[in-house]
Amino acid sequence: MRNPLKRLALSALLLTLIFGVSHADQGFRDPTRPYTARIAGATPAPRFVVNAIIISSDRRVAIVNGRRVGIGGSVGSATVVAIEKHQLILEVDGKRITANLHDGTARR
Repeated sequence: MRNPLKRLALSALLLTLIFGVSHADQGFRDPTRPYTARIAGATPAPRFVVNAIIISSDRRVAIVNGRRVGIGGSVGSATVVAIEKHQLILEVDGKRITANLHDGTARR
């Protein structure tokens, strides 16, 4: 390239590309994604999906997150306290949580 103007334009283009690529992932939030608030140090609540509840005269069993569990059994960090007709009562860190059949919600 003998034309200094072309050389200058090409150099400016290369510097722009290099600068843009090196600063592309600086932790900027995507403006097209919905905003979700996060609390520092907070851990998300465990999700318990009760898929089925089986109650017979001699035992009570529930399918939670795809696993079979009985009273006194554990699901992750939770312990099953009671199995009722349409809900499961769990204890997590000393707190009782009610997980309803099929809807995946847990209430304290």
